[in-house]
Amino acid sequence: MGAEEAIADALRATVNAAGLDIWDVECSGASVRVLVERAGGVDLDAVAGVTGPVSAVLDERDDLVPAGRYALEVSSPGLERRLRYPRHFSAYVGQDVAVKTTEAVDGMRRLRGQLVAATDQDVTLRLEADGGGPRDVTLPFALIDRANTVFTWGPPPGKSRAASAGGRRRSTSPDVGRTTAKDAHAGSPPAKEEAR
Repeated sequence: MGAEEAIADALRATVNAAGLDIWDVECSGASVRVLVERAGGVDLDAVAGVTGPVSAVLDERDDLVPAGRYALEVSSPGLERRLRYPRHFSAYVGQDVAVKTTEAVDGMRRLRGQLVAATDQDVTLRLEADGGGPRDVTLPFALIDRANTVFTWGPPPGKSRAASAGGRRRSTSPDVGRTTAKDAHAGSPPAKEEAR
């Protein structure tokens, strides 16, 4: 188990007790990002409310966080969220995704299409072929370098402007963009001193 999965496991009960789920944990240098979600979206109050308890758990687990000082960020995954694990892909079957591969597949390393299937071993994208009908491409997880959901403003292609009530539409979800709280301790800096 990697460091990010270990942090997620340590935080899961605390995050669930706040009515949220962990989408992902990302560690980069001296930063720890905990991405949380719930059905209907995550607002700033929910993020701020869980940041303190998350921080308290990590303060007790020096084995999980970078040595010395680290910055904690708790936020929602946003609209175009990163897909890393089979469960992430399974949650977005039927939606548009963008995938960058480690090596070329049919001459391409960047693919965008509808996610039509996801298993524990691979994902299948339906690509729109130039001058032809759609075709399915199956990618093993070992070939996926990076993937994320794709958010499209406005009506689906082919709908008339009149049918879309003026063209572009705005989402009313509270999870538009990314909701972030950096270290909920009032007056404390975002970086923490590791207790020794």
